[in-house]
Amino acid sequence: MTTADGEMRRVLERLYRLGPGRMQPGRDRLRRLLAHAGDPHLAVPSLLIGGTNGKGRVVTALSAALCTHYATGAFIKPHLVSIRERWRINEQPVSPRAFSAAAQRACDLIERHDEPISFFEANVLIGALLFVEAGCDIAVWEVGLGGREDACNLADPLVSLITNVGYDHQEILGATLGEIARDKAGICRRGRPLLLGPCRPGWEEAYGEYAPVVEQVCRDEGAGFIPLGRPTDEDWERYLETGACGLPPDTFKMVAGVLSELNRASGGRLVVPAVAMLAGLTRLNYRARMEHATLRGIPVLLDAAHNVDSLRWLAGLLGRMHPGRRFPVVFGCQVSRDPRQLLAELKPVIERLVPLEVPVMHPCPLGRISDAARELGIEVSLPAQLDSGAQPRDYPIGATTELDPPDNRTHWLECVEHGLELSSPEAPTVFCGSIYILGEVLRAFESPVRR
Repeated sequence: MTTADGEMRRVLERLYRLGPGRMQPGRDRLRRLLAHAGDPHLAVPSLLIGGTNGKGRVVTALSAALCTHYATGAFIKPHLVSIRERWRINEQPVSPRAFSAAAQRACDLIERHDEPISFFEANVLIGALLFVEAGCDIAVWEVGLGGREDACNLADPLVSLITNVGYDHQEILGATLGEIARDKAGICRRGRPLLLGPCRPGWEEAYGEYAPVVEQVCRDEGAGFIPLGRPTDEDWERYLETGACGLPPDTFKMVAGVLSELNRASGGRLVVPAVAMLAGLTRLNYRARMEHATLRGIPVLLDAAHNVDSLRWLAGLLGRMHPGRRFPVVFGCQVSRDPRQLLAELKPVIERLVPLEVPVMHPCPLGRISDAARELGIEVSLPAQLDSGAQPRDYPIGATTELDPPDNRTHWLECVEHGLELSSPEAPTVFCGSIYILGEVLRAFESPVRR
């Protein structure tokens, strides 16, 4: 093991002790730590991006456009292969040395002041330290959970954006779209604009439920409310004709809208000309989002869809691009999700399902996914002699880090290999259900090559 690997392992062990996956509403703990660090989160002008789906894509696109003219930091979660992917400087993951130094400083602060903050809160602290150290002109933050009490909401954004509002984390954010929207709209700021992403085709009813709530919160808080207009049907058709590999037209409108408002909010200090914006977006690299790739030379489609709305959207895109075609699907999710509810959205495009139980982030048991699929009438396909009812169920988070070989206690590697055997150029195997699972697949089965 190299010296750099040793430093990475030590700091990862310290970070993982904070409990990835532990949700802790409230911002006072982190606010105190940031104050002890000199309030680095306020030292760099910022943008705050919230919503249910598509936040990371917008953050990545904004970062790609902004870094054509300015030193740009971006906080995007979660990561796929390396934790360093969560913090980007000018569209590059932070270096091992920079990450280790910032993470060590963050952990020292946490321990010195005895603040019981979570893994995610530590990530925000690390990002604030990194962006100041790198001399960033602008930082783009992806909100974690909800909005009002999220750790990222300690930033003081010049412009805020909500991509959309869907059903996710209802046990924390509320049972209705209105309740969820009220929480997410808490990222608005008095006297500053909050943009609301355009309605996607087929989401008219949901948009009509949550948009008025976002507008009312902005009015109550004294923030400007700017709903973005819908792309044309022609824009969507052109996007689908590309195989849905490019930037969705609603994402383009959100990026252009945020940059326009940033120009005004910064008094003309942060301006990205249209030509530069387009140049930045052509270099956009956002992994595992409708990504046509190869694993070990076999065609696959990787998508991080993991909730009802995003899986419905994925199924709809596949159905429109390939009418009547069905696909082999490798699927895994977290134990907190209802696999039956998720698979019901994918059913119209599933030919055969290969369930996956990867020992990261509280995975849903293989048997539970298999049972849900069979209840829906979906054919389940597993490697020969694999007993779906005899898997271990206790996976301590952080016991295995990115520096360790993949943990195959559940024989998930064999399941992936089986899923790849079902792939064909006409119907590539689709991997979806959890970004954490996709990250482990990429770690174990070579880096995909974009087609």
